Amino acid sequence: MSNVLVIFQADTEATERLALAVGVGAVEAEGSIRLRRLAAPGAAEVAHKGYGQLQERDLLWANTVVVGLESPIPRAEDLEDLFSLLSGVNPSELSGRQAWTFGPHGPLQDRTEAQIVVESSLWNAGFVVLPATALHFVASVDVIDQMKEAGRISGRAGAPNN
Repeated sequence: MSNVLVIFQADTEATERLALAVGVGAVEAEGSIRLRRLAAPGAAEVAHKGYGQLQERDLLWANTVVVGLESPIPRAEDLEDLFSLLSGVNPSELSGRQAWTFGPHGPLQDRTEAQIVVESSLWNAGFVVLPATALHFVASVDVIDQMKEAGRISGRAGAPNN
């Protein structure tokens, strides 16, 4: 069983749905999940409100971190908490844990500038950043099904090296 942290930036329900699909897939693979939304202070709520505040203990709990980014360009006001937490954790505590990102249209679209920036921060924090091809996406499958399958793969990942 694996611990999967799904962090997402969403002003619309479309990106939230992709993040939830990852969580559903992880649970189907008998993984545990935590969902956290990145949003600027005062941002409107999305469909579900109970995601909680992203904290260092979430990063340390997770075997795999998935970050969904709605904006193709990095929005500092949304990403500030994530970057602050990543820079404050000792990379040896996160070493070997996996991370991957997806953009506003799912994992098989070209990587956005925001994904590149977040992946760099994850890598600097000690994560092994996986490319979309490592998650065995099938282009002909519905994007929600792709996200569920990626969640299943993440939910089956091994335990962190503690």
